[in-house]
Amino acid sequence: MVLHVTPCAASTENVSEFISILEETGFTVQEGRLSKLNVLELCSAGYVNYCFGNNAGFPYAIYILPPSPEQDPSPRQSPPTGYDPDAADNYPANLDTVPAGMIYKLRPDEAIVLIGSTPPPARYFSFRSYLGFVENRPGKDYTGTPTFGDDEIGWYHRIYCSLGDPLNHLNMWTNNTPGGAVGNAFGSATVLITTADRGINRMMRDALTAAGYSPDIINDDNIPPSLVHMGLEKGKDTFLIIMRAALWDQPNVGSNYLDNIGDHIRVFRVTPNTPIAAVEPWPVPALRVRETGVSEYQTIPNAAADLEHLRHEIVRRHGGAQLRPVHLDTDIWLPEGYTGIFRDVDLLAEDRDTTYLRTGFFQLAADDDFVIVYGVNHEQTGKAIYSNFSFYGVELLNGVAGTNSAEYANSAADYFPVGYENSKYYYVYKIARRAAAGEPCVIVPYSTGNPSGKAFGVDNNKDAYIAFRAYIDVNTQVGPSLFEIIWDRAILFTKAP
Repeated sequence: MVLHVTPCAASTENVSEFISILEETGFTVQEGRLSKLNVLELCSAGYVNYCFGNNAGFPYAIYILPPSPEQDPSPRQSPPTGYDPDAADNYPANLDTVPAGMIYKLRPDEAIVLIGSTPPPARYFSFRSYLGFVENRPGKDYTGTPTFGDDEIGWYHRIYCSLGDPLNHLNMWTNNTPGGAVGNAFGSATVLITTADRGINRMMRDALTAAGYSPDIINDDNIPPSLVHMGLEKGKDTFLIIMRAALWDQPNVGSNYLDNIGDHIRVFRVTPNTPIAAVEPWPVPALRVRETGVSEYQTIPNAAADLEHLRHEIVRRHGGAQLRPVHLDTDIWLPEGYTGIFRDVDLLAEDRDTTYLRTGFFQLAADDDFVIVYGVNHEQTGKAIYSNFSFYGVELLNGVAGTNSAEYANSAADYFPVGYENSKYYYVYKIARRAAAGEPCVIVPYSTGNPSGKAFGVDNNKDAYIAFRAYIDVNTQVGPSLFEIIWDRAILFTKAP
């Protein structure tokens, strides 16, 4: 057995014993890491060509893994353990990415094991594996689709489709929520095993329990092999794993966790020295049902009349001779991961813990143009633990500004008669270049001249849209059904003819 563990500040109890057990039973263990990801910075620096529809203001972290043994490193990667650059049978490298190792092929008998502590108290966290880049299909025209690779490693395009339901703070097994018991899963010890085969999963579980980890904190992230093409050969599929978090109870504590995430979480790539036949592939899982049978159309009295009243009041107050109202249509932005896999389309690392709606494209033609976003506060109705909207540029798919239901609660009260009880169900918020004192408003920064980088803003006369998310119906532990919520709305006020 060959052992390769990069020094790490994390000091998780029994990790060394876990590694030793794997070593003694014929596995190579290489340490990767979980790394904070700022896609706006990467895009601004030219490392990626767009921002994957990032949720503005919400952090992401991503697994970074070394190559598999006997696999060539990509140009920015260190070689794997025991690597012989002259070996004729080395497998081709992964795609060259920044950060290096965020995208990786996997043998069907490999495992990825995370050991550590979940994020500190917040409104939400989750972990989810994705199908990343896939080989271009023979005979299919990919004109207009960014492609990556070369003749040696294969030609790929991005689809970023989720491989199942996320593990989130409501269903993850941790020391505080053993075996899935009700409790507070934040800041709690946990283990997460990613495999494509039940037999490999059992081997990881056996090693973990022998090292002292309770089965009651071990979670499974299963890759269904029938949906993907695993292996290290040219053209095989690539994968990625993302951690999300939202709305820290104490922002400084959350930021410190992300900035020093190696102190809290360790990630290992585990590879059998002798290939093991994958005889128990994980099936395609049954996904959580979003529908509850209870919709916002039922739970909000007079919703149709209230929303029409809001629309009328918004136009009356914000329109005028110089500002023309344009009612933006709202529609489904992203379908779910399995749909994207079968359609061979890029879903921007969507997540079943939320819904994805967006407006049609529009432009801010001048600094005086603005958008009023309004609709149902899905947190108030109980359909979401929080909801939010973000302003995007179309060219870079960059979320540059937004807000959430913790900020826009009761923001519609001024648009209804004083004391109107149902005003609590609604919100009204402005998106503009500038705001009056005390005005509830999201400020849209410019791209040109932005000191943080071009992806941190959107200029005038550039196509833009607004996207809406509603995270987790607690009754289902997954995002609400799109057809049980009343879709959010937006009106552009513009001087353009």
